[in-house]
Amino acid sequence: MANHLNIHTLRVFVNQVGKFGNSVGIIQDEGKKIVLNDRQRIATDLGYSESVFINDVSVGSVSIFNPRSEVPFAGHAMVGAAWFMNKTGDKPIDSLVCEGGTIKTWMDDGKTWIRAALTTLPAWKYVQRKNPIEVERLSESETKTIKHSLIWAWIDEHRGLIRARTFAPDWGIPEDEANGSGSMRLAAILGRTIEIFHGKGSIIYAKPLQSDFADLGGRVIED
Repeated sequence: MANHLNIHTLRVFVNQVGKFGNSVGIIQDEGKKIVLNDRQRIATDLGYSESVFINDVSVGSVSIFNPRSEVPFAGHAMVGAAWFMNKTGDKPIDSLVCEGGTIKTWMDDGKTWIRAALTTLPAWKYVQRKNPIEVERLSESETKTIKHSLIWAWIDEHRGLIRARTFAPDWGIPEDEANGSGSMRLAAILGRTIEIFHGKGSIIYAKPLQSDFADLGGRVIED
């Protein structure tokens, strides 16, 4: 079924020259004509860590699916959806509506940003390593049984630079190239603005806010 749909593939959190980034599928489905089971089948077939169905452009309504189930929120998916609707819509949008609630969004200096409550974000486990090399050298055998974890180390603590990788085989995602929601929670845990070099080379920006909110930003391109 996915082959007959108009699917846009974006890469979210690309670096300064448009490389790397986490792929997300954007499927326009005004009026939710694709039934739930078919939506899940499409997301599973696409195999991205998340796919987004646009339900209603006029109000920024979207639904998010990972390969196994519908999810209330996913950081890179929402950044990608915001970028896509701002690029293709008749007028700029300042918010998105997903199962997790209303998400504020804006553009700044070539980056797309979103703001969400920490209560909206999925739970992540965090493992800090001594240095970036330990993060990069994680073997496939070590990660097969890891449960939805972001493994990280400081590159430069003074400047807020972090090296990270994310593994969630229990959620159908062996390794996530760029973990937005996990980055938001990490910024809140550390209580500071951070820049994360994630996966093979993606770049994520995150900063905590008062009242249990966090911002997430990055660059997006369409393949």
